[in-house]
Amino acid sequence: FMSSLPSDKVKYDTTSEEIYSLSDQSKKIAEGIEENVTIYLLASETEKDTSLYEFLERYAAENDKIKVEQKDPVLYPNFASDYTDEDVTKNSVVVVSGKRGKYISYHDIYVSESSLNYSTYQYETSASFDGENCITSALDYVTSEDLPKVYLLTGHGEESMSKYSSEINNTISSENITLEELSLVKEGAVPEDADAVIIFAPTADIAEDELSMLRNYEKTGGKFYVLTDFLENDMINLRALLADFGMETVDGIVLENDKQYYYQYQSYLLPDILSHEITTPLSGKYYLLMGNAQGVKETDDIADNIQVSPLLQTSDSAYSKVDGYNITTYEKEEGDIDGPFYLAAASVAKGEDYTAQMVYVPSTMFLSDQLNQLISGANHDFFMNALEWLCDREDTISIRAKSLDVEKLSIDEQTALNWEI
Repeated sequence: FMSSLPSDKVKYDTTSEEIYSLSDQSKKIAEGIEENVTIYLLASETEKDTSLYEFLERYAAENDKIKVEQKDPVLYPNFASDYTDEDVTKNSVVVVSGKRGKYISYHDIYVSESSLNYSTYQYETSASFDGENCITSALDYVTSEDLPKVYLLTGHGEESMSKYSSEINNTISSENITLEELSLVKEGAVPEDADAVIIFAPTADIAEDELSMLRNYEKTGGKFYVLTDFLENDMINLRALLADFGMETVDGIVLENDKQYYYQYQSYLLPDILSHEITTPLSGKYYLLMGNAQGVKETDDIADNIQVSPLLQTSDSAYSKVDGYNITTYEKEEGDIDGPFYLAAASVAKGEDYTAQMVYVPSTMFLSDQLNQLISGANHDFFMNALEWLCDREDTISIRAKSLDVEKLSIDEQTALNWEI
């Protein structure tokens, strides 16, 4: 009788990170499903991963529209072929609705990967349980009427995001967001199916005609995600687009003078995480690490219909070195600009019949795998939270893989100094 009761009622998750429990976001998505969905575990009875099966049952406990079944791949060898071309591994999962289905490899649920430790310059192997992210993403995929489509602007010497991070494109895909490149010169306009446009690390300014196209998109309720390196003064049209949303950059590169706000180097910033829908899942739990960032501020003539919300902010003792990348000393000099500064901001611009949004991060280095590893993946979480916010998908914000290893502790320079003493 006890074994027939739902797993979430009689079996308790005692792991330190609650590996086999569902987050509030997953519960909300599961509860909101209004059509029949079946989650299949592909395994025989003797090879079944019991912990994984019980984890899947926790979704079924949230909504009677969700069912969990076991499919023996020996008895049903072609079952998964409708959903994947991969070689099917035992204890993989298939999630199916009336609209579509999705295959999830066992190796995507239990992830083992090697990465370079930039402190010791040695490769280390880590393991994590990414089951919640995979299953929740699959439930969202098979039940959503429309899946977001985001365009990545090209034609201005932009760097590839994959150059900074080997993982970020897969992360975007796992959130059921389609990413395609966009050349405004070829297309002549932002496509109508665009949920957002990413402008990432341009090295040349956008043209006047392109600015006009982006402004036309803005007036249809367009969403922009802008990430830049040191923004030169000759980027007139890109600066004009930022000004449309009440934001502009501060000259120079931001350095911290407060040891509690940087990690090892004064240009590796650990900003305060301010309150917003984007940052709520991270605030008070994680650091965010910014490298070679510019400061952001509101424009002096900001319009009444624009609301700028800071997301990250330096300490009061921060200052901006006006020489930018050409600095010769970390010491504050005459002409340097006093802080505090925003290091990321979100803006909402309301017109008569539209509401446009923008998130601006004046650092592309924060997306790098190196910085992301130093603070347990929080930088990529922030990036995805902002993208989900722009795509009006806050319910899927910040579903993290749960480490099966001991997590490293990142501390600011003041804390490190205290322990050293």
